[in-house]
Parts: sequence; C-alpha cells; structure tokens
Amino acid sequence: MDGNTKQKTKKRNHLLYDFVKLTGALPALIWMRPKVHYMTKKQKFKGGMLVAANHTGFTDPIKCMLPLWYRRVNSLATANLYDTKLKNWFFNQMHCIKVDKENFNMETFHQVTERLKQNKLVLIFPEGGINAKSEHVMSFKSGAILMAHKTGKPVLPMYVSKQKKWWHRVHIIIGDPIDVSSMCGKMPTLQQLNEISAFVRKKEIELEEYYFNSLKKDKTTDKGE
Repeated sequence: MDGNTKQKTKKRNHLLYDFVKLTGALPALIWMRPKVHYMTKKQKFKGGMLVAANHTGFTDPIKCMLPLWYRRVNSLATANLYDTKLKNWFFNQMHCIKVDKENFNMETFHQVTERLKQNKLVLIFPEGGINAKSEHVMSFKSGAILMAHKTGKPVLPMYVSKQKKWWHRVHIIIGDPIDVSSMCGKMPTLQQLNEISAFVRKKEIELEEYYFNSLKKDKTTDKGE
C-alpha cells in the first residue's frame, strides 16, 4: 500500500466522526451555550494528552469536546453501549474506546496508551462512573494516571457544570496540563500512583471550587442572562 492509499484510508476512517462533529456542533452550541474558562491563560492543546473530567451525565463527552473542537477526541465509552453490531460499528467510527467498568481489561489499557503515543487526545472520566446525585468530584481511580505515566503524556484536568435545567448554560473550566511522569520514577509503586491520582483530583476540585465560588455565585450564571 503506497502513501497516497494510506492517506485516503485515514480520511475515510474519519469521515463519520467529522460529519457528526460538524452537523452536531450547531445544535450543541445552541442548546448548551458553553462558556469556557481557563484557570491561567486561554490556550490550544497540542500533542497527546489525557483529558480527565468529572462525570455527571451522558452528555458529558459532548460538553468536553466543545472547547476542544479543533481536535478529534477519543473518548472512553461503557461496554453497555456496544450491545449490537450497529452500535459497535458506530462507536468505533466515533473513535470511542470500549471499557468494562466492572471488569477493566488490558485491551482498554492498550488502546488508550497506543492512542496517546500517537499524539491523540483521549477523554477519560476517572471517577469510574456517572455521579448523577452530586456536582462534586468523587474519588479518582489510579488507572488513568498509570496510562498517562506509561506514555509520558500530560493529564489535562477539566470540570463541567451540570445542567439542572435544559436551558441552563454549561460552564467548562480547564486547568493546566499536569506532567504526571515527572512526579515519580519509571516504575511507580501503587502508593505513588494513588498519591498522584489524589493530586490530580485536588486540581480537579480547584476547578470545581472556582465554579461554585466565582461563577455560580452570580445568579445569572446558569441562566446565561
């Protein structure tokens, strides 16, 4: 297979993803009216990166992709969504990575690390499930840290506000990338991974506190008035 053929194949693989992204952008913008906040400075993120976000609802992957519109985002998706051949094909075309939350396997780990090595963005929800009852960040699983450490790629913390009413505006707060591979040696212990995971969660909580203390105090924040 020559270079031209490889390039055409790559474009075909992205066709459905790009089509859904382009056609779904306007409805998402009208419905969610996202407001993006940066803890330091506005920036565009390049190269491989593990995006770690809180998880309060099924639309969170869409919300997280909005500020990263200039990149193709690979998102972890629960194995329950792959219950038919059509759904399996669709979510694969949408660059999703299947994960069994009850029985995490090495195939998921391999898929995530390979895409990070290919300098792709991978979206993960380290809480391990949907936290529908609260807007506060739950404890993180250390597996996400291990994947970022193994590939030498940074973790990008992101906090997404919950839409309690359909007309409420979505606020997305983005922190600074965290170089987790520099926080321990080449062979980190479980204790070190847990400590780094707690550190990343602390940064996530700082984003949460910024939302509640600086943004949500304004009564017009959710309404977007």
